[in-house]
Amino acid sequence: MNLTAHWKEKILGIFIATIFSIGLFFGTWKSIVDIWIRSETFTHGFIIAPISVWLIWSQRDKYRDLTPCFSKLALIFIAANGFLWLISDLIHVLVFKQFAAIGILIGSFWALLGNRVAWEMLFPLSFLYFMVPVGEVLIPPLMEFTATFTVSLLRLTGISVYREGLFFTLTSGQWSVVEGCSGLRYLIASVTLGLVYAYITYTQPWKRFLFVLLSFLVPVIANGLRAYMIVMIAHLSDMKLATGVDHLIYGGIFFGFVMLILFFIGSFWKDAEPARPSRNNLVSQGTETEPYQPRILLIVLLIGITSSIWPLSSAWLQSKQSLGTQLHQNFSASHDVEWKPAGNPDWGWQPKFNGVVTETLDFYQNGQNTIGIYQASFGNESQGAELVNSQNYLVKQKDETWRLPYTGMMELTQPDGTSLPVNESVLSSNIRDIVVLRWYRIGDRNTANPYLAKIFQLMKRLSADPSPELQIIVMTEAPHNHYEIARTSLKRFAETWFNN
Repeated sequence: MNLTAHWKEKILGIFIATIFSIGLFFGTWKSIVDIWIRSETFTHGFIIAPISVWLIWSQRDKYRDLTPCFSKLALIFIAANGFLWLISDLIHVLVFKQFAAIGILIGSFWALLGNRVAWEMLFPLSFLYFMVPVGEVLIPPLMEFTATFTVSLLRLTGISVYREGLFFTLTSGQWSVVEGCSGLRYLIASVTLGLVYAYITYTQPWKRFLFVLLSFLVPVIANGLRAYMIVMIAHLSDMKLATGVDHLIYGGIFFGFVMLILFFIGSFWKDAEPARPSRNNLVSQGTETEPYQPRILLIVLLIGITSSIWPLSSAWLQSKQSLGTQLHQNFSASHDVEWKPAGNPDWGWQPKFNGVVTETLDFYQNGQNTIGIYQASFGNESQGAELVNSQNYLVKQKDETWRLPYTGMMELTQPDGTSLPVNESVLSSNIRDIVVLRWYRIGDRNTANPYLAKIFQLMKRLSADPSPELQIIVMTEAPHNHYEIARTSLKRFAETWFNN
């Protein structure tokens, strides 16, 4: 392949832009690679970029005849992804940060190559998004499908099965569907390979769509069949086969066989390669909309400026958040407040969350009830130690002392008359029960909705507002299975707290 001087200059610019983009968002790129290393489900990420390069190289004769040129539109795309990265960084949504970082890299290529060339390379460039380790949200529904599919086939086979959630029992033994049985790893591998296969095999959009759809559906069904066969092998061998690492081997071989058949059948509908336009036509199409071509260093500089705004803005905005450290509200400051400070009753439980920077735990009495109020600030936050985090449990899983027999909602009335739904939970031990109300306070706004809390955080942080972002927990002891008095006291206390 003989490259023109113009192409050689653009390739140099792509190399510089790649190094700069990865360096500028190094933390985000490192988080992507760390997940590739840590999780076998996403190890395919290591080969995505090489596949993208190979797809472009395999059609080098077509791209050689195109003239790369600067695209102003790409700078808007970079800016949009940069803003997505900014807001994701401010509220610590890692997967959106990762998508945005890859989008900025793709936008850099687009700016250097121009609209025409980028359009011709649309799939290889877009394929880079598969580097993002995403998909774990599918694990629960895939586990549920696998359990339902397996039990249904066992019953159709005539085998008696007792099912309870993701656990089921046969006369030969017990089984459970765990995360490794969800088939997510097979699904991601199938869709990734299916996209590449559809791109290089077909030219008609409907064929590509149909094959990718099959690449999604087939591994889901195949995983259900895999689980069924493993259970049957174990059942018929009196639990001597397919109960250990060998069932993983059987499953992998079966999945590979199914995918081989899928690709083999798909090859019968392969489309012929379209005729390639003449060189003169391609060259004119590549240049007619871009008469002015700035030097490569100027383009790289524009890309750098457009990309650099966002991490600098994030650093400045987040530096303002460390100022919000005042947490305590003293009820005794008001003459109308019935609640007086009290000592710690030592109920044997208090909230414990990762990443808390500042916290207070105060107790009050009104002559009849003792109420505890816990406030926690997570400061600037860090990944995995945020105010809104699904890992902030009231009771850890498999806790030896406490159980969580009830979760629900309670309506509180705020000073402006609006209703505030808050999370209500009952914590139970062999000694006592504790009723707990829980919500977030972002600046002067209260909510128990984690998604709304993230939006409030984003609005507050974009405005450089340094006021606290708090986890609020109000709690009191209650007789076992008799919670109404405790709920009434918590409601009165919380609504009084709003007014101070």
